Amino acid sequence: MSRSRGTAVLVVLGFCLLALLALPTIGGALERGEPNLELYLSDNEVAPGGTEAIEIDIQNDAELTVGSGQEVLTARATSVELEDTGPFESKSGETAVGPIQDGQIVSVPQQIEVPNDIEPGEYDVSVRVRYAYTSMVSDRAGVTQRQTASETHDVTVVVPDEPRFDITDVKTDVEPGASGPATIEVTNTGTEQANATRATITGGTGVTIDGSTLEAPAEEIIGDLEPNESTTFGVDVALEDTLSGGEKPLDIQFSYRDSSGIERESQSKTASLVPASEQSFSIDNLEDTLAVGYDGEITGELTNDGPRAVDDAVLIVEPMSESLFIEDTRYALPELDAGETTTFRYPTDVSGQADEGPRQLRFSVEYTGSGDATLEDGPISERVFVDPQHDEFSLTDDGISVPQGEQTSFDLVITNERQETLSNIDAKLYTDSPLQTSNDEAFVSELAPGESATMTFDVSASADAPAETHPIELDFEYETERGETTISDVYQHPIDVDAVETDDGGSFIGSAVGLMAALTAVGLGLGFWWRRT
Repeated sequence: MSRSRGTAVLVVLGFCLLALLALPTIGGALERGEPNLELYLSDNEVAPGGTEAIEIDIQNDAELTVGSGQEVLTARATSVELEDTGPFESKSGETAVGPIQDGQIVSVPQQIEVPNDIEPGEYDVSVRVRYAYTSMVSDRAGVTQRQTASETHDVTVVVPDEPRFDITDVKTDVEPGASGPATIEVTNTGTEQANATRATITGGTGVTIDGSTLEAPAEEIIGDLEPNESTTFGVDVALEDTLSGGEKPLDIQFSYRDSSGIERESQSKTASLVPASEQSFSIDNLEDTLAVGYDGEITGELTNDGPRAVDDAVLIVEPMSESLFIEDTRYALPELDAGETTTFRYPTDVSGQADEGPRQLRFSVEYTGSGDATLEDGPISERVFVDPQHDEFSLTDDGISVPQGEQTSFDLVITNERQETLSNIDAKLYTDSPLQTSNDEAFVSELAPGESATMTFDVSASADAPAETHPIELDFEYETERGETTISDVYQHPIDVDAVETDDGGSFIGSAVGLMAALTAVGLGLGFWWRRT
């Protein structure tokens, strides 16, 4: 092919291409344009000393250069990121927005942390916006051009010259389950005076302020507050008894009049209310003198573990067994400072049908908390042990014997086997034939646990009493430490009857028989003599 012919071909192809590109314009199928994003803050004021939410409004005012369609005007896959926040700190990171059509406004929430010591004024914040868009669409040619864009916009954040309210202290001595006063200290840390200031307080779960409800929160009048001025106001706090420990939130909203007399509201503040620690008590050195079928007592020591003194507490005991009976389960405690200890004593009866072994007791302490609320600490679980049934007294002697037909005095040693002091012990001795007594009573004024005393009695045996061991019986009437008069079971004690021998070695009975025989013989002789005469 010649050079001239090749040049001609290229010229023809060029004209064809130009014609091809021009064809869409004839039918209006070519679109050209791009989004045009503008950023601004509709509410640009923030308060110092916390994390603030700002709403970045993005408006798409797109530019259409060729055609009439909408495809080239939409910003797609849009994202926003606070890039240069000046004195603030971004808490949001890059945020996906999605498509923004021409004429549409999209609000994007962002979180910034505002320093507590920031000065009032205007501050610029740089916002990076990234998006994709279609810059050209040709339907006939089937050609589409896609672009990406990254733009930086500045928005102005304002720290206003106005009153600011900080909750500097919240105090209360109210513990869970009680009600009482609390004080709240507030400081105007702003640069302007707050006039006719009021506080609206809402308690969190389990916390009620001034008897308020969520629908009708409590309101307190504070008055005027100059810059850097502090004041304290009081509220009544009620805490549910199921409230757990730790800080409890209070939401406080301040309203005031500015220097122009305009009513304004501050952003709400969250204060921390710390309930007082719950009163607690402990029991130590629990002891008992319990035995099956007897009266005993339960004693111990109770300590006020604090944190406050109590002056009207009552210790309550609940036996967890029907075999134990405590008539008065409420023991009035003396005034107790924190850390102070006192003793307690419960007289306790044990059923005669009870089994020996451990028994469970449940103690609780009832006391008056703040606001005259009746509170309770416990239950405190403890154990006592019921001993097996045993005699009140043990009896010992050096061996008691009485000769046939004679009388003897003897000493009987009685020992108190109970774990309490017994008093006015009156002993009574009983005999049956062939034994008799002429001194059947003895008395002991008092016996401490394990203490012994000697009682003296006498006993006589008939002449024909069998020479063997015979029983005597005794019972005891006594008083317990509670002043109760009790009669013991019957005790049996052995006495030996000794045989008595005559001078010829025979027994007394043999001698008597011989004497009777001799007298009989004498009588018969006299009878014969009388008849003869």
